[in-house]
Amino acid sequence: MDANHDPLEALRMEHEGIRDVLNKFEGYLKKAAAAESDENGNNLINRLSEIAAFMDKDMEIHFKREEEALFPVLGNYIGVETGPINVMLIEHNHCRDLSADFKVKINGYRQDKDYKALADAGNSLSRLLSEHEDKEDHILFNMAQMHLTQDEKQNIMEKILSIN
Repeated sequence: MDANHDPLEALRMEHEGIRDVLNKFEGYLKKAAAAESDENGNNLINRLSEIAAFMDKDMEIHFKREEEALFPVLGNYIGVETGPINVMLIEHNHCRDLSADFKVKINGYRQDKDYKALADAGNSLSRLLSEHEDKEDHILFNMAQMHLTQDEKQNIMEKILSIN
């Protein structure tokens, strides 16, 4: 199976895209703190809003691909109710909650310029996502590589491709 048809490699590549967005996200958060005018601050807030929209759409698609395609099959080998998959599911939900909170803080910032609340929410989300992806890349996907058959990988890839 070449890399274009390996579901684990496809998910890792999605992680790279998310990491790129997180790097921009962190940079915008720092710049918003140092913005010297409302115009600069508003431009940065607009950029952060765009990233929040990405997280709503693309991050959710990525989570669904893992939750609906990979986790059920891998769960046949390592379980779902406890262990790594359960931790990943909990973290997915926590990321969703932090993303929603961040959007609330963006709207609050537009009104009260509470940068600390915005930065705290954004940094919490960024930190969790970064740590979460590392766990998947270095632990969960390695476990999947050890257990999944080629046929299972093929079926997982087909399911991933159907989730948009």
